[in-house]
Amino acid sequence: MTKYVLRRLLVSIPLLLGITIIIFILADAMPGDALTAMVTDEAPIAGEVLAERRSQLGLDKSLPVRYLIWVGQLLRGNMGYSFITSVPIAETVLRRIPPTLELMGVSLLISIIIGLVLGILSALKQYSVFDYLLTVLGFIGLSIPVFFLGMTLIYIFSLRLDWLPTSGMGTAAADFSLADNLRHLILPALSLAILRTAVFMRYTRASVLDVLGSDYLRTARAKGIKERLVVGRHALRNAMIPIITIIGLNLPVLFGGAVIIETIFQWPGIGLLYITAVNQRDHPMIMGLALVSSIVVLASNLLTDITYAFADPRIRYE
Repeated sequence: MTKYVLRRLLVSIPLLLGITIIIFILADAMPGDALTAMVTDEAPIAGEVLAERRSQLGLDKSLPVRYLIWVGQLLRGNMGYSFITSVPIAETVLRRIPPTLELMGVSLLISIIIGLVLGILSALKQYSVFDYLLTVLGFIGLSIPVFFLGMTLIYIFSLRLDWLPTSGMGTAAADFSLADNLRHLILPALSLAILRTAVFMRYTRASVLDVLGSDYLRTARAKGIKERLVVGRHALRNAMIPIITIIGLNLPVLFGGAVIIETIFQWPGIGLLYITAVNQRDHPMIMGLALVSSIVVLASNLLTDITYAFADPRIRYE
């Protein structure tokens, strides 16, 4: 297992370099830069001042030179400074990671628990009214865009019913409290969880149905083993491999959805920071966030592979 993990980590290095090169090229291809994004009719800046400031930021250098400078700083543990705030990128990103982890963690936990339970029940009650109802709800959940669902929840529970706050991580000008934080977390977490719940439910149903027709389960029933043990100890154990795969593949998708949801609900995480950096043409911030996002995706894939070995003892990595 250790050798396998080390090999995967070594393979991840060129992957990260390739991803950063692509993101660097795309960021440079955006019209304008951080300086032009700050120029408005109300606050014009002379051309000489802009040219001098571009030279100070290194924006007058060629694309390959700027990329090599960025990589060199990164190898020394320096992710650079924001063009807009002049604050170290690492400091800003570290401050935004906990809110994003809170949002993604809660939504993922909700979607896994509800999705797996409903998927198992749907498989055990195949072709029943309950199964058809869950199938319809699952297709509805899969077809709703995450931004539309978020705005719908805001309209219903915040604007119409006035039960929950519309945005933020806490009440403005109020001391932090867990209860207040959870009230602000409910709507954005549900927006992400509902869509992932539908995905996990459908794949769980299909995986469990595939296992329920296996010969070894019929043998277990013929030996007189109770049905709950047949399903819980034998069926679910073997059905977990494809389910783990889907959960692992959905972690990056969940992170992408968090970018949209954090913008809609003004949740102060990495996703909202990403959108702000793109709008402000803040290239160092974009590169820092792209690096963190890439590491999250690669780590989730590695974690998924490692989890296989715990779910199925027959799987071994050399």
